[in-house]
This record gives sequence, C-alpha cells and structure tokens, in this order.
Amino acid sequence: MAAAAGKKLRPRSGGESFESFIRGGYYYVDKTQYIRTIFEYDSDRLLMLRPRRFGKTLMMSTLRSFFEMNYENPGDTSAQRELFKGLDVMKDEEFCSEHMGQYPVVSLSLKETDALNFRNACDMLGQIIWRLACRFAWLKDSRVLIDEEKEAFSQLLDRRLICSGTEDAISIIQSSLVTLCSLLLRHCGRKPVLLIDEYDVPLQKAAMNGYYQPMSKVVGAMLGGALKSNDDIFIGILTGCLRATKEGIFTGLNNYSVNSVLSDDDDLSAAFGFTPDEVQSMFSYYGISDLYGQAKSFYDGYRIGSKEIFCPWDVTRYASDLLKPRVNGPASFDPPAYWNNTSNVQIITQYMPNLNHTEAVRLQNLLEGQSIEVRINEKMNYGDFNLSDASQFWNLLVYTGYLTLDQRGAGGIHRFRIPNAEIRECFDSNITAYYSMKGGKYFENYSKAITEAIFDGNTEGLTTALARALSTFVSARDVTGREPKENYYHGMLNGILVSAGDLIGEHSSNTDSGDGYADITVCSADFKVAAVIELKYASSRSELDSKAKEALRQIAEKDYAEKVRNRGIGKIFGYGIAFFHRQCSVAVEQLPA
Repeated sequence: MAAAAGKKLRPRSGGESFESFIRGGYYYVDKTQYIRTIFEYDSDRLLMLRPRRFGKTLMMSTLRSFFEMNYENPGDTSAQRELFKGLDVMKDEEFCSEHMGQYPVVSLSLKETDALNFRNACDMLGQIIWRLACRFAWLKDSRVLIDEEKEAFSQLLDRRLICSGTEDAISIIQSSLVTLCSLLLRHCGRKPVLLIDEYDVPLQKAAMNGYYQPMSKVVGAMLGGALKSNDDIFIGILTGCLRATKEGIFTGLNNYSVNSVLSDDDDLSAAFGFTPDEVQSMFSYYGISDLYGQAKSFYDGYRIGSKEIFCPWDVTRYASDLLKPRVNGPASFDPPAYWNNTSNVQIITQYMPNLNHTEAVRLQNLLEGQSIEVRINEKMNYGDFNLSDASQFWNLLVYTGYLTLDQRGAGGIHRFRIPNAEIRECFDSNITAYYSMKGGKYFENYSKAITEAIFDGNTEGLTTALARALSTFVSARDVTGREPKENYYHGMLNGILVSAGDLIGEHSSNTDSGDGYADITVCSADFKVAAVIELKYASSRSELDSKAKEALRQIAEKDYAEKVRNRGIGKIFGYGIAFFHRQCSVAVEQLPA
C-alpha cells in the first residue's frame, strides 16, 4: 500500500485491527483480494487453520470492516469505500456493490479465554459475550423485536448475570450466538455474517488445565448451535490452529470446509503470511532491500499449498527494528527470534518427558536440516490427548508452526522440516533443551563443575568440565549434520545450566542486550557475578581457538553485557566458546562492570 501525498507509511507489527492500519497511516500488505475467495469458498461454513502470529485476527477484522452494514443508515457504504480505497478488492466493483456493507456482522475472538479452572473460563466467556452484546445495545429499543426477544437480549446485557458462573449464566452463554444472530436478522432483515477468531483457545486451555469435558460442552453448544442447523446466518467463518472434530462444534455439521497448512489447493495459501514478493516490496519501500536475504533465511520457509510463506509478525517486527537508529547501522542487527517469545509451547512440552531415544534422534535430524515423516491425524482432538503418543507430538508441531511441509506422501504420511533459522532456535530453547535435561538427571554430573567454573572465570576448569560433557553427549547423539551446528551445543549448555539449580539466580537464552542478542546470560545465586556467553562452531579442530576469540570479540563489540551491567552486578565475565564435534575451546575476559 502506498503512502498518500508522499508521506511515508509507518511499519507496524502485531496490529489486529484493519481500520487502525488504514486510518493510522501504517504499512498494510494488501490481502483484500481474499475477501471474495473466503466469501465464496466451497461452503458457507469455513474453518481456516494457521499457526499463531500468522495474521488470522487481522484478516477477520478486514472481513468485518468490509461486510458490516451501517446500522443507523443501511445502504450507506461510504465508510467502506474510504477504508478500502485503492485496495485490491475494490477492483471487483460488482462484488463490492452486492456485498460490501450489506450485512450485520457478529464478530468475536476467544483468544483471551485463558483460565486455570472452569469457573473462571466461563466468566471470561461471559465477559466476551457481554462486550459483544453491548455493540448492539440499540436492539433493546428496536421497533421490530417483540417483548420476548428484547427480554432474551437483556440477559446478554446483564453483566452480573452472564458472568455469575451459575447454571443460568452457562445456559445464556451457550445460546448467546443463536439469540444474537436471530435478533439481528429480525431487526435488519438480512442474515448476519458470523466471525469467530481463535475458536480453539478455550478448548486448548481447558485440556491443559484439567477441565476439558465441561468446557467442551459449553463451547460446543455456543458455537455449534450457531453453525449447524441455524438458518439465521448467511455465512460462518472460524479461525484456529487445530482442527478438532469431536468437540461437538462440528459433529453433525456436514456443510463446512477446512483450509489448513496442509491444504493442497492454492485458493487461500497466501491469504495469511507474506509471500517473498510482498516482503521484497516492503523492504524496498523502506530502503532496506540489502537486508532481505537476512530476513529470508530467518523468517521464510513455510510451505502452504505451492506457496512459499514468511511469518508476517516476525517480518514486520524485524523491519520495524531495522528502521530504528543503531550505533553501527542496520546491517549489524542480527534477526532475533521474535516468534519464540510469543508462541505458547506448554501444550507441546507436556509430551517431552515421554519421548524416547528414537524420537530424540528424529528431533536431532530436524535440527541438522533433514526432514522426517509424520502421519497426519486430521481427527486429532484436544480431549483425546495422550502424552505417551509421540504421533500427537509431531502433529502438534505441524499445526502450531514448528514444522512445515517438505514433501507430500501417500496415506496421510508426509515429510516435514523446520521452516527456518528462527524456528530452529525455538527448537533449541523450547524443545531440544527440555528433552536433554529430562528429569534433571542427564546433566547432573556436569552442571555443578561447569557452573562454578563459569562464575570463577576459570578457563581451564570450564574447558575440562565441558569436554567431559561433550564426550558423553555427542557420542550419544553424534553431531555430524548441517548448519547451524552451534544450535545443538546451545541446547546442551542451556540444559546443563538449568540443571544447576540453586547455583544460578537467573538464566536467559537469546537475551536482547546491547546491539543484539546474547546467546546465554547467567547470574550467580547472590547476583554478584554474571557471565555472558557467545557460542561458535569451528569447521576444524585447528580453528577452535580463533573461533572462541571471535565470539569473545562479538560480546565486546555488540555490548552484550549492557543489561547485566545496568543492574549493578559487580563482576561480569565474557565467554567465547567454540565447538568442533567433541572438542571445545574457551576464551574468557572480565568485562567492565
């Protein structure tokens, strides 16, 4: 989207409102051509599945802005024509004339339904429905609705009642969408469009916290009632991460379509996420085209249908950060793992203690750049999670964005790979390290000696202790694979340090500090000593010492110690550690405190 009157549009990451993008003067990657595609998909009930941070909420906001009528002045589409001016959808004048601004729209997001127990989850659902009903508060004065209908609507506006957690409140929540759609049809004379964003979040949270069964009944009744035999809606569109067929939502719903990361048609492949052309256009617009290669290696690599896709949130965050003034200029700014800091991995890591050596080898193969076979279970269900079932673990990695399709196979068995360097880092910090330290026992023999040596500035002691760990660890899982190999050692050292327990007061990985991201930062239990560690992989044994010194220089040049220095820690060590198979070299110096 081009700026008006030569004014530069601002980059924005994480924005979820289409109207705020347009009116706020932000750079908008035009996805409006997919409005018609979604509207005219195979059926009038459509479930669109993508990982978190792929722009689902922004697309739902775009649909609402396009379809929602002016309730005070039906037929007036001037607001839409201003918002969508110059965008792709406006090229189809016939479609716009027929559908733009012509429908009541019931739009809600369930992504904030994050509770530890059933009662609180119902309260959150009640709050969502109450806020939704308040948008249509004018219905209580409708001259079309009869008294009984107004009474039903008044219950949705009664915050104390709908959030009370009583059986009556739950019953009102379950029937809320059916009620609201029916009343809008009666008042407006047109069937509403129903938009439900992140429909599966309440089910996921319930499965993780032990109240899945009652929650599935509430959500199943609320959404299922509005989607199944409900003739009072024109079209129903949902987004989520996981297709769950037993939730009661889709049982008996035969006329719905699913578009997921595994769909083999290209109708909606690029509706979410950015294509290479879209990212190149953005980088060209901001004059940072020379850094496109960095973005591509770190955030590209998803394959949906036949399309190559970037994670949009990461790209916009990176572009925004690149444009901030930096001491050494944009070229010195290494791509961070933004996605790692936002992705909810709790439901995945619950499987980790039950994975055996065979599954660990598959994880290592992925880290080495290989692909693995996964049998896809399209009927996977939150309520049927079995933490000892490794196939569920791999399916979750596919649907949540840790893996992407590499090659289609037969019988539901396909090959998958890690999409890019950023997700490889996520594996390192969230998955591989977790497995490596399973039970805290795998590294217990090494953690005390290594941690004490780090806080003492003891190069010889640290080298000896690391060599012992490497001898055991690397012989068990031979590191002979492809780049970037230092991630493997990063996961190992993270596991060792986490296993150190009370010896460490604070431990962080990929810490934003100075002019970049430090690999590992640790503070002693009394916070009198800190260590900043940068890791490298050497291509030969003879290169070990020079790589360790290079890592140490990087710590100083990018001032990775800034964050711990600002906390007033009295002694700070910088460590450059280089690895080659089972050998290592350690360089250390005390940094200014």
